[in-house]
Order: sequence, then C-alpha cells, then structure tokens
Amino acid sequence: MSLTGRIAKSRQWLQFARHWHLLDANHQDAYKLGEKVAYHLVGKHKPIWHPETDCGDHVVVVNCKNVAMEGFDWKHKIYHFDNQYPQGRADIPAHQIHEYDPCRIVFMATYKQLGNNLVRRRHIQRLHLFPDTEMPEFVKRNISNQLEQIQLVPKKSTDYTAEERAAFPKLVRFPKNHFEEWEHTSKSQGRHPKPAFGKTKE
Repeated sequence: MSLTGRIAKSRQWLQFARHWHLLDANHQDAYKLGEKVAYHLVGKHKPIWHPETDCGDHVVVVNCKNVAMEGFDWKHKIYHFDNQYPQGRADIPAHQIHEYDPCRIVFMATYKQLGNNLVRRRHIQRLHLFPDTEMPEFVKRNISNQLEQIQLVPKKSTDYTAEERAAFPKLVRFPKNHFEEWEHTSKSQGRHPKPAFGKTKE
C-alpha cells in the first residue's frame, strides 16, 4: 500500500471516529453555546452527516458556573416543569436553577437545540458538563480538539495594567485626592440615622 493510500485511509477513519471537543463556557451566552454544542453532538460538522446516522462527537463543556445570559434573562426567563402529578407543576426562574445546579442551564439549552425528536436522547448522552475546570482523568486523556468560544471574554478593571489605564482617553480630569475603587477601599460612613415616624430629630 502506498503512502497516499495510507493517508486517505487514516482520514476516512478519522471521519467515522468519535472525537472529544473541549469548550469553555466562561462568559458565553447560554443559548448560542447550546446551539454550537448541539451542532457537534449531532455531527453536522462532518461530511458524512445524515439525519438518520448517529455520527456525532463528544463535547466537554467546562466553567458552566460562569455562563452568561442576555439582559435580564436570569430573572425573567422562566422554565416550566410538570411531572404530571397533582400540583406537580412548577415555574422556576433561571437564576434559581443556576444556583441549585450550575450545569443545568447549559444542559437545557443544548437539549432544546437538538430538536424535538427521540434521537436527541442518544445525542445528549455524549455531553459532559463540569461547573469548573476540574474533570476526571479519563476525560482529559480523550480530549483531542478545543472549540473556539462564541464571544470574547470581557476583561475586568483589575486586569488592565498601569500603562493601559494611562493610555485610555480621559474625558474628565479628577482632582488629586480622587481614588479609584480597584486600588483603594473607602471607609464605611455607617448607617444614616433616620428619626422614627412622627418624631422630630433633636
């Protein structure tokens, strides 16, 4: 067998093999993240993809506790649960679900993007979610590719160096005794005493 034939055979084998992709969910939109994860779970990124062919890959998502939502969706996005029992219906906002299980929001966003069919139950089994960067050793050994994040991670004010802060255009000239919150801490002035209703302040 020639070298060209071996390379073509190995490439064909790689197309049918199940790869493990790593994706960082730090400051990523939950719905856009679920769409990208579902795209690789189904296997639509492969040339051999077919709706009736189970050729998807494994996807490992880390830092699920730092996932983001647009606007006020943490408060206004309501998830409906119903176990078909009397008084078994519950409407829970997204922030309560995220506090109970940091990986649940990413799971439900991905499960919805897989479509309303019975095949998604098989696809979702290849999704591995972790609240932080800690994961089992066998998962680390199987990871073969890292997916690009959907959005850029914003930098905090403490992440900028002194040279970068000095290069920022200044619209206001602060006095010399002005201090910045990330460099100094202000002393608490205490609670403002408010007289009771119907009584005047002495």
